[in-house]
Amino acid sequence: MATDAGIDFCVHALIPGRDPFMKYEYLPSAALAVMLGMPAAFAADGIVLAEPEAAEYMRVCDIYGAGFYYIPGTEHCLRMSGYAQYDVGVGDLFGRTSWDKKNGAPDQNDTYFKRSRVTLQLDSRTETELGTLRSYTELFLDDGSTRDAYSNTGFSWELKHAFIELGGLRVGKSDSLFKTFTLAGGKVINEQLVPFAPVPTNQISYTFKGSNGFSSLIALEQGHGTNTIDSYVPHIVAGAGFKQKWGSVIGVAGYDSNYEEWAAKLRLDLNVGEAISLWAMVGYGSDDHVAKSFYKPWGGNWAVWGGGSARVSRKATTNLALGYDEDKNFAAIANVVYSVVPGFFVQPEVAYKDRLKTSGDGELGGWLRIRRSF
Repeated sequence: MATDAGIDFCVHALIPGRDPFMKYEYLPSAALAVMLGMPAAFAADGIVLAEPEAAEYMRVCDIYGAGFYYIPGTEHCLRMSGYAQYDVGVGDLFGRTSWDKKNGAPDQNDTYFKRSRVTLQLDSRTETELGTLRSYTELFLDDGSTRDAYSNTGFSWELKHAFIELGGLRVGKSDSLFKTFTLAGGKVINEQLVPFAPVPTNQISYTFKGSNGFSSLIALEQGHGTNTIDSYVPHIVAGAGFKQKWGSVIGVAGYDSNYEEWAAKLRLDLNVGEAISLWAMVGYGSDDHVAKSFYKPWGGNWAVWGGGSARVSRKATTNLALGYDEDKNFAAIANVVYSVVPGFFVQPEVAYKDRLKTSGDGELGGWLRIRRSF
């Protein structure tokens, strides 16, 4: 077998302008032999280079909409999304008060409410013989104004959604179906000035969606906070709806197992052409054992809500929402959603609320939302 020195001599002799008899710092002989295509017998250590593996690229998964990709090596589709958001609130409704930091009490100042939020969303789906298998999580990370006596800021987080779905079955935490099935309270930020629905809750639910526009649901919900169930008997939600091109009619009812109270809502939506939509909703609930329950957060037995949306330009949409209940709580909210560029919008909003039963003195507030979605 040739020696390393012999191989080095041959290599230098093959390179133009190199003196084969000069001494050089050199790479291992076997590596040079391989690079120059010499027979493997000349490599002193007999190294064999492995074939590189073929690169596997992310494939687009378009059956569930934009933004989904196949996880490499699987048939699972995943979308990672979220948004960065900045909120500013002012006025009696949304602003904050603070003791003066130079003079102290009793000097008090009005100041802003401000909040920066990052939301992270993971949506995973795949098809099975039992229907679409889906998991969804959404996490809020907030840094903003607190309600301390002296103005301050603080960090908080909330697991907004965390559920699994198979076909129409859902288990986990999400918005109560008493809220979402009737399409919330208009496309405004502060929709619950006259409240109409509970906060997110753990649930087991089943939703049926027919091809003719008919849908129905039933849900067993845990409640939240002081409205969490106090026994093995869950809160119950049931509803049905019918949707067509002209709009929809939806009804939903909820039973609070803690206080044995019930509530129901009926909503009508109408599409007036392509640019205008109108909606109206009425709610009624019992108050035999408690004034307000999990599914009846409004005052008195009944309440009404209504509003609409109008697209005024290619980039701007205006929204209006009104609410009034038997305890004479009235609210009006209006905003404009302006899309600066795709994925980035600005939303100024103004709101008025009056507790007519107690004082008749109204409160006014303004809100500005800036959001970049990804």
